[in-house]
Amino acid sequence: MQAVGPSGFYNVPVTKFLMLFIGSCSLLASILNYKQIFHLQLSPHITIHHQFWRLFTSHCAFTNSGELFFGLLLLYSMRVIERQFGSAKYAAFMFVTLLIATFLEIGALVSGARLGFRKIPGGPYAIIFSALYQYHRIVPVTYRFRIFGVTFNDKIFVFVPAIQMMLSQYFSTFVPAVCGLLVGALYRSDVGNIKQWRFPLFIRSWTSRLVESSLASGPIPRSSTTMPNEITGDATAINNLMTSAASGLRNRRQNSNNPPSSSSTTSTTTTNRPSVEGVREYIDTFTGRSSNPDLEPPSEQHTSVLMTMFPDHPREVIIRAVTSSRNDLNRAVEIMLSTPAPNTGGAGNSSSSSSGR
Repeated sequence: MQAVGPSGFYNVPVTKFLMLFIGSCSLLASILNYKQIFHLQLSPHITIHHQFWRLFTSHCAFTNSGELFFGLLLLYSMRVIERQFGSAKYAAFMFVTLLIATFLEIGALVSGARLGFRKIPGGPYAIIFSALYQYHRIVPVTYRFRIFGVTFNDKIFVFVPAIQMMLSQYFSTFVPAVCGLLVGALYRSDVGNIKQWRFPLFIRSWTSRLVESSLASGPIPRSSTTMPNEITGDATAINNLMTSAASGLRNRRQNSNNPPSSSSTTSTTTTNRPSVEGVREYIDTFTGRSSNPDLEPPSEQHTSVLMTMFPDHPREVIIRAVTSSRNDLNRAVEIMLSTPAPNTGGAGNSSSSSSGR
């Protein structure tokens, strides 16, 4: 199915109520063997037995599991219409659809009696297809694709189950589906300003309190899964860390030949350390490293990386830095940047001066 808008039932209480109500009625009808009270016939239900309540119950429950599955799936997909209309307008739209579609179905039973059309099966076909017409007119196409040279769009994943429902019982389900499409077109054209009608204010206030207490759904929490832009940001942070380490090493090599003053050394350390610590804190927050006090054996891979980055330092110093950082490469780089390199240049000068004497 097409993923339009956020998932779940956040801000769609009418859709949630319809799915719970229709699903519960369908299950109870199947368990209690009451499926026969949900279909609609003029004779004998209306004209002889005067069972006018069937005009409402015929929209309340599906009579088989396949149509229940596809019907609930389509109702869930139509939640984007409720988010577009608002819950008050969507509830009014459903009520108007129920009234007009019922009259159209009665007219279809009267006119189709000579053609053998005598029964409308139970199920909210008209409601679903009226909302499907709004979906067709409101929701834009997101993407297109080709199969065997034929171009489709992403709405095909909604229309295919709808066509299956329309033709599931041939003419018996085709007629209420067409009635729903006609009501959807009528509502869309705003004949008689029917789009402006709403339930009275006291009914809306009462239902809003009921929704807040029992049917309200919170927003779906954001997933902790790493997204592509987050991965790019982490790679950039690591690259910045490596660049700062290389620049710090280069500056220290230059300063070994020209010893800087204490003030410049202090400023360089102050400039480099916040950026390194900021990157380290960002990476630690992202990866969720735990502060385990137990020291781990030094990683050979991290040791090799640090020996490449700091060739002037002995291996023992690098291993000590890796161990102190608990195998945290970023922390080990920070430790090595603050560790002075051995004074190899001074030793070489003293040996040369002794040989000269």
